[in-house]
Amino acid sequence: MILKQISTCIMFFFVASILGFLWEVGLLWMQEGAFLNRGFLYGPWLPVYGVGAVLIYLFLGKYEHSYIRVFFLSGLIGTGTELAVGWFLDKVWRLRYWDYSGYPMNFNGYICLWIALGFAAAGMVWVCFAAPRLKKLWWKFPHLLQRSLLTIFIVAFIFDCAAALIFPNMGKGVTY
Repeated sequence: MILKQISTCIMFFFVASILGFLWEVGLLWMQEGAFLNRGFLYGPWLPVYGVGAVLIYLFLGKYEHSYIRVFFLSGLIGTGTELAVGWFLDKVWRLRYWDYSGYPMNFNGYICLWIALGFAAAGMVWVCFAAPRLKKLWWKFPHLLQRSLLTIFIVAFIFDCAAALIFPNMGKGVTY
């Protein structure tokens, strides 16, 4: 049973990382009219979304029927994750992948109220609606298919991390 839970969390990580990438690429496409990969990595994923989704699921999955609780706690977890990742990237690699300094009620440009509300809403949708359905669908896949898909994603992700550590993605529109 524990392997099933680990498999689910890894799958959640990649699904949310890819959805986060698509979300940000779509937003930037509408704002800038061009494809911009805003992530530290080169692949089609933003791990901060995956980490946030897994943390929110692990801490709040048992409250999937308590929408208001999940809303507020998701906002805290998502914002805390973004603050930690933003601070880490800034202090360790001197990279700023986002800056909310122009938004009201921000903290050093790492986080702000509007984005926290977005995390709260997204976390509620994730925990109360998407994750339970995705988990049921995932558990219907044959074990060999699950293992094969996760192996492919993990290996690609490891190579992408290695490449980004050697040559950080700092292309047009990536950093502030």
